[in-house]
Amino acid sequence: MNSEVHPAVVALVLFLTAVAIGVWMWGSGAATSLGGPAELRTGPDGHQYVQIQNYLVEHDERGHYVKTHDLGEIGVELFLGTYAFFSNGDVLLRRGPDPRSFADNLRAFQRKTNRNPIVPETADSGLFRCDLDAQQCERFGSPGVDFKAAHGIFIDQSTDDVYISDTTRHLLRKYAQDGEEIAATGEAFKFPNQLLLYEGRLYVADTNHHAVQVVESNTDSYGDIIVDLDVVPTEARLVDQRWPSHFVRVGRTWWVNNMKTGMNLGGLYVFNNDWHYVKRIALPDEADPISMIAVDDGVWVSDWNNDVVRRFTASGEPLPDLESAGLEEILARSRAERRQYTLYSYGGVALVVFVLLALLVRAYAVSMNKDGSAPTTEQRGAATAESADLYLEPDQKAQRKMRAATILVGVLLLPLVALLGYVFAAYDNPQLGIPFILPVVCLFLAYAAIFWIVNANRGTAIRISGDTLTLRDHAGRESSCPLRDVRYSVSAIATRDTAVFLGREPAPVYAREAIDEQLIPRLASAQHVNPFTMTRILIEIQHPQGIVTVLALVAAAILGIVALLEKVG
Repeated sequence: MNSEVHPAVVALVLFLTAVAIGVWMWGSGAATSLGGPAELRTGPDGHQYVQIQNYLVEHDERGHYVKTHDLGEIGVELFLGTYAFFSNGDVLLRRGPDPRSFADNLRAFQRKTNRNPIVPETADSGLFRCDLDAQQCERFGSPGVDFKAAHGIFIDQSTDDVYISDTTRHLLRKYAQDGEEIAATGEAFKFPNQLLLYEGRLYVADTNHHAVQVVESNTDSYGDIIVDLDVVPTEARLVDQRWPSHFVRVGRTWWVNNMKTGMNLGGLYVFNNDWHYVKRIALPDEADPISMIAVDDGVWVSDWNNDVVRRFTASGEPLPDLESAGLEEILARSRAERRQYTLYSYGGVALVVFVLLALLVRAYAVSMNKDGSAPTTEQRGAATAESADLYLEPDQKAQRKMRAATILVGVLLLPLVALLGYVFAAYDNPQLGIPFILPVVCLFLAYAAIFWIVNANRGTAIRISGDTLTLRDHAGRESSCPLRDVRYSVSAIATRDTAVFLGREPAPVYAREAIDEQLIPRLASAQHVNPFTMTRILIEIQHPQGIVTVLALVAAAILGIVALLEKVG
């Protein structure tokens, strides 16, 4: 490590960098989690349900909005997996918080098998059978089932048998309507997703085998593969849409959503009744289809990225997107929150950049100090003898570089104003920028104070003639007094009515060699004071350094009071 870099500075930089990266990751992750419509289902009464975040938005047979079911009211803290309806209208879904650890998510990212048990960790988590209208739930099975990760559900409404794809364990399971497991398969599948019982056979989106498998649904031969259907045509392979996740029966055709490697940005591919490839459905750029359901003579497709439920005819022609007051109300809130979190992530990026630029400025200041630390001819005075006169002025070279560094910092702050202006000018809800006004204003006030102090030191001077010291302060006023009445510290020197700021490392105003070797020895009869006393003196005579200190203390007090009030409130 460079010996001139203080360990505290290194620790501060590392801390700020870690905070900045954390803010960026948190903001980006939070914005991404506020996704659009996802899982679509049709209830036994013909109503269509759109799952978005922690809500189920219900629509009637004609697609008109009916009501919004807040799943948080029945104990769903984070929607995981999917849901399905029993014949009486009860819904089967997962309740509880997100139990996945970082290690679990890492294993899933590496496509490794989930080895965690499926027993619920708490009495309120796992699969539950719920009445949405009565908001009453009962555990599915005893002691319960909790996959704690992605899973698919299909319920045969003629028998209420429950078919589940245990996605991360690569299994298919079959349960009775009371939650008793009655069959399970071996690991013949690889990340199975959606299930559909059609004409007595179970169809499985076998995602990582790039196929739809047709398997036995009977308990004694459950999961035996009958047909392996290749649903990734050449057209899909060319654009890396090779991972089937959802499918739907539309008339006498099959529609399959083949996703990309990141399980997003999929494409819709149509196959005929015999599973021969027919065509690809045209979608807008950046469309991110998730789930599909057949509605009357058409198809609904949820688009996560674009916050819409798209609609098509059975032949694949686009229809107007679903208009739903309930869905739009949630999406409006989501867009506002997403932009807010995105701004936070931008703030994290800006902080990273600011830390890096601050390091550059500090390195520039240190190099400036090295170049300008030698005393000038004027600073050396007429002689070094005890009786000779001494005359010191600020190190002009160092002052020029300090002003240049200060101006550079000011220029670097301008993008923050531009970003704030962009938020107010371009966003539909300019109130999103209000939380950023105070930090930006505080930064500029702090910068203005620093700029004022740097420029206030221009034109100052220190002269000693015999036993008399004369100071020329920041306002150009001169004041003289006997050396015995002078008060000084490592950073400033003062008479009774004026003061001159000497500066501090690593950016002194006066060359330290001139201070240490010429000025300090001449102040033997003067009064040396501690930094706190000198700060009080600077405040009393209204020196810029003292005024800024007062302002900083007031600002800190206000922020402390505000934080306390928020905590109390």
